[in-house]
Amino acid sequence: MISEKWDEKVIELAKSLINCQSYSGHEDKAAEALKAYMKEAGVFDEIETDCYGNVIGHIKGKNPGSKVLFDGHIDTVPVGNLKDWKHDPFHAVVEDGKLYGRGAADMKGAVAAFTVAAHRYAVENGKNFAGDVYVAGVVHEECFEGVAARKISEKVKPDYVVIGEASEMNLKVGQRGRAEIVVETFGVPAHSANPEKGVNAVYKMCEAIQAIREIEPPVQDKLGKGILELTDVKSSPYPGASVVPEYCRATYDRRLLVGETKESVLQPIIEKMEELKKKDPQFSYKVSYAVGKEECYTGEKIQGERFFQNSGVSWVQCSISFRNILFNSPVILLSKIKAFVS
Repeated sequence: MISEKWDEKVIELAKSLINCQSYSGHEDKAAEALKAYMKEAGVFDEIETDCYGNVIGHIKGKNPGSKVLFDGHIDTVPVGNLKDWKHDPFHAVVEDGKLYGRGAADMKGAVAAFTVAAHRYAVENGKNFAGDVYVAGVVHEECFEGVAARKISEKVKPDYVVIGEASEMNLKVGQRGRAEIVVETFGVPAHSANPEKGVNAVYKMCEAIQAIREIEPPVQDKLGKGILELTDVKSSPYPGASVVPEYCRATYDRRLLVGETKESVLQPIIEKMEELKKKDPQFSYKVSYAVGKEECYTGEKIQGERFFQNSGVSWVQCSISFRNILFNSPVILLSKIKAFVS
């Protein structure tokens, strides 16, 4: 009966979060739902909303010890065509033992489990444990990953971080970072009836793309390859009716490994571009990181280069299901993590 009570709390909180549409930059209702649960629980010593809108709950143990941060984002990607949904994405339901709704797996279910697990542990142990437990609902992860979460880490300075991304119940020791790289080529416009009078930036981009495909990605034994994948190509003017395009832009998704820097990631691409430039004086290019700017529901702006490095601190990033975290206390889980990385 006791376990069923906590089980129901997880499900109800998960439903409450799912029922709040919370696309990136519009997480205010989900944030309020999470804060409301924390306040009602009565065990969180501090509940804070930072400038970006992240929700951070803190439970202090009676004795000094490690800081454990349970981290999960509360924004979701858009639902797309509603006709493709069997269930209303913003009206969570349990059917055949499964919870349906936008964000059930990614990752409001985990946020609910973290929150209830921390609540349960504090109640059943009377906070008689060593260390501090933090639970964070992170904003703007889907479209500007890492920036808002970094704000939490700067405040909490955790010794260990547990992230509830789905991983088929496997414990993970880390995650690749991500960079968004922009390659631009520049040409000379001309009428398409006289293409010899211009320089076609798209043709130059084709050469650049082929050269970039020759780059061997770095490899790390645990994280795998530092993938470099072309995701889109755009030319200007568009549509180019009877005009030789003077500009072309390609975007690459680059997955980052431990120890990589902004400079080291771009260097192989720049070297390939320089080789093309030596062969072709008309080859003109630029390689840089995409720059993003997003507005939080608090009104705060998130902006900067899209280079999200994986953390260099000594913490473990792992993924678990919400039923698993509910029946394993934060401290027990922490001991498992310590054993895993030692």
